[in-house]
Amino acid sequence: LTTCEKLRWSIGNAKKCLKPEYRESGPMNLHKTSRVEYHPVGVVGAIVAFNYPFHNVLNPVISSIASGNGVVVKGSEYTAWSTKYYSRLIRECLAASGAPVDLVQIVTGFEAAGQAIIEHTDKVIFVGSVGVGSKVQQHCGRLVKPVILELGGKDPMVVCDDASPSKIAQLVCRAGFQNMGQNCAGPERYIVYDKVYDDFVSRVLAIVQQMRQ
Repeated sequence: LTTCEKLRWSIGNAKKCLKPEYRESGPMNLHKTSRVEYHPVGVVGAIVAFNYPFHNVLNPVISSIASGNGVVVKGSEYTAWSTKYYSRLIRECLAASGAPVDLVQIVTGFEAAGQAIIEHTDKVIFVGSVGVGSKVQQHCGRLVKPVILELGGKDPMVVCDDASPSKIAQLVCRAGFQNMGQNCAGPERYIVYDKVYDDFVSRVLAIVQQMRQ
């Protein structure tokens, strides 16, 4: 659903959002006009994580094509088997819209494949760990190449003293255990105020003890 919503939104809004935007020039430039223009960069290279194979592949594809670019996506080596199905789907969509079917390329491989994408594309998107993201950033920096990083972290959830543990217990568990915890925005630690701590722990523990693998 997340991927379909991004696709729906992009179809309805991308053209409007990418129109030139005029800016105030100031009194020193009364004889001029100022505007921001958005131009395609060329070929986007995306190196994406394993946790949501479908969305992680389609996400950069949608944005890249909507903004007038080609894109090469390297999925995780742990989900390489699924990429042939996504590739077939994407090619069918491109053909149906009259676009070149080779506008999107999906590759598989290990570190060497990732390095090739960084070196031979015009802009890089990386979704993954902080450690690898740091290396990608350094590599792009040496090449003076734009890069977007979406990295994992230790996301906290703060439970204030006026919160109702009975109302948030299910949400807390869903947030922490969604997709077996393999979720970039899923909380990995909870900071709970003393006033509600005992009630919070007992309610969450009761739900967790009922979970099954």
